[in-house]
Amino acid sequence: MQSDINLTPTGSLVEIGKSQDERSTIEKIPGRTWGTASECRAAALLVHGLGAHSGWYEALGRRLRVKRFFSLAYDQVGFGKRRDQTLMMKQQWLDDIRSAYEYLRETVGDKPIFIMGNSMGALLSLKAASELNKLPDSERPAGLVLFSPGFDGHPDTFRLTYKAKAVFKALFDPDEELNLPYTYDDITREETVRNWLKNDPDKREKLPARMLLELLKLSQEVKSSVRKVPCPVLMLTSGKEKIVDNEVNRLVFDRLNAPRKTQHRFDEAWHDLMFDPVLDELVEMVTAWMIETTKQRQTVG
Repeated sequence: MQSDINLTPTGSLVEIGKSQDERSTIEKIPGRTWGTASECRAAALLVHGLGAHSGWYEALGRRLRVKRFFSLAYDQVGFGKRRDQTLMMKQQWLDDIRSAYEYLRETVGDKPIFIMGNSMGALLSLKAASELNKLPDSERPAGLVLFSPGFDGHPDTFRLTYKAKAVFKALFDPDEELNLPYTYDDITREETVRNWLKNDPDKREKLPARMLLELLKLSQEVKSSVRKVPCPVLMLTSGKEKIVDNEVNRLVFDRLNAPRKTQHRFDEAWHDLMFDPVLDELVEMVTAWMIETTKQRQTVG
């Protein structure tokens, strides 16, 4: 059965205060929420991917709300409503996650919080989850969901020549923007979604070379050093993948030391699972996993 990928905005706009470790030059982080915090069974922090913004989670956020999961998505440095803010170092992205996580914790109290990242957002989420291991047990993420992780770019799309050009430009002309090496036809098979993306005023199709270099550095750091996360992990990938490298995803996932690991591939889906006809099936799978993970967490507690 086909899913209705309706991207008409229904989320509530919010402003997220920064954490105490302030590296950002703005006062607030723009975001949006779906659901009612006081009535939710758990919450999800949604971290978007490359060129995207919080609004790309509309279809997922609406479905999580129906399942009584409160969700928060936000615009990362350099994207969406913050596209004019300059990213100088990858730590700014990680600081964003920390600030959004603290905001969500204040909003939902002691309810379990799951971090969910899509593509580049999954790369950031894995790195952030490993760092949140330093929090007290009761404040750590309840689980981590990785959608089509961008641990590395697909070798036929993010070619070595593209990466080399990004590094060269970052060193000698860091503000020069490079086109992303893929199109909306690689993101989704849904024509209506492709048209919506093409007309999205907050999308970003070109990125400063400096930002691409920071992304490459983060990818290398995660692949070489992230070995342990403090919570269960669910990884969902697409079978028709042209943007990220599923072989690298498998290798990173296999070596992860986590309390519990689960993975599933949607063979007919394209890269962005939020925009694919499998979305309703995905939501059923993710929410069932979150409910089971919460039960196990309560039993251990």
